[in-house]
Amino acid sequence: GIGPDSPEAAAVVETHREHISKWFYDCSPEIHAGLGQMYVADQRFADNIDKSGAGLSTFMSAAIKAAYAT
Repeated sequence: GIGPDSPEAAAVVETHREHISKWFYDCSPEIHAGLGQMYVADQRFADNIDKSGAGLSTFMSAAIKAAYAT
């Protein structure tokens, strides 16, 4: 029920980025923005992410884009 450009979504984006940095590799905002694009551009990513909830890949992509828009 929240928009991808909401403060709550921005907080989730930051938590997501920190999780990647902690467990996988240093995930700068630039890298994270690229991942967000891949979440919808590559159907394999979308299918895997959407296993956690229909439309999650689209929402996360939009939220990541919104978080880094300046």
